[in-house]
Amino acid sequence: MEQDVISIIEAKYIGGYSIDMKFSDNTTTTVNFEPFLMRSKDPQINKYLDKGKFKKFLIVDGNLNWNHNNLTFPIEQLHEGKI
Repeated sequence: MEQDVISIIEAKYIGGYSIDMKFSDNTTTTVNFEPFLMRSKDPQINKYLDKGKFKKFLIVDGNLNWNHNNLTFPIEQLHEGKI
């Protein structure tokens, strides 16, 4: 039996570094990206601590995407709310 691929169908910035996502399986998850961003030592990731840049995500091919794949996360992790 083929497993359905889960994708993000809606995403909404809700404040701080949190994004609420609705998935194709009708589940919703809110992910707080702040701990990940704060832990990173990579300047290409740290620049998203600027909330103006952080808020500029798009849904591309069912996944969150910042600046043309500059920052993305595995869909499974987003679905579980663990990054």
